[in-house]
Amino acid sequence: FPCERWLAKSEDDGETVRELVPSDIFTEKLLKDGTLKQIEEEVEDPLEVHTYKISVFTGDIYGAGTDANVFLNIYGDLGDMGERKLSKSETNFNKFERGQEDTFTIEAVDLGILYKIKIRHDNSMFSPDWFLEKVEILDETTEESFVFVCERWLSKKKEDKKIERTLYEQVHKARSLVPVKYETIVVTGFEKGAGTDANVFITIYGLNGDSGKRALKQKFRNLFERGKTNRFYLETLDMGELKKVRIEHDNSGLAPGWLVERVEI
Repeated sequence: FPCERWLAKSEDDGETVRELVPSDIFTEKLLKDGTLKQIEEEVEDPLEVHTYKISVFTGDIYGAGTDANVFLNIYGDLGDMGERKLSKSETNFNKFERGQEDTFTIEAVDLGILYKIKIRHDNSMFSPDWFLEKVEILDETTEESFVFVCERWLSKKKEDKKIERTLYEQVHKARSLVPVKYETIVVTGFEKGAGTDANVFITIYGLNGDSGKRALKQKFRNLFERGKTNRFYLETLDMGELKKVRIEHDNSGLAPGWLVERVEI
């Protein structure tokens, strides 16, 4: 995996993360005389490294800007790039200010068609609350653009008090990655003590990817009581044929133990 690049804040492009692709494969073959012969082969059709131009738009409302550290992960149909810190804006000295567009350049192995991002901040500094309008990503190698609309707070104090958002691609039409609403039914068993007070989460897996870990919540209702059926609507990209679900709770509350009869989607 050749690199020949700096991983340093003060050198090259200032990045401390590099994604490397193999150029050669070395194998050893045992000969009849008992000696080992090393064989070198070039990798056929190696993955390309693409350059992604990321534009982050902070909302134009009171208190929208943040001083916190912001982190981003991009997901495509060929994989994800891992979480990266958005360190140095190419357009502004003070990044993520109200009504501002900040641009960053990140290199990563070809992610294919982008369909979602995860963006968060670490709630640090004096004014961490952030109103994120949207994120636009240009794959400079293919010249394809992708838009991820947020228009929500990332804040421990406002809205739903979350500082991480999963955003799905809005306008790209190259593939049938379109939003789909999944009706999710969870049935709790009838045995004594079957209900739970814990917070419950679900992940749905299909041929086209997964929904990510999603909280099953409804306002002003006691959920997952003994013998009860609870219904939720989860919007995510079309995951194609469903393969499995993962359901879990965080073991909180006075009675976290839970007997799940079945899940229907």
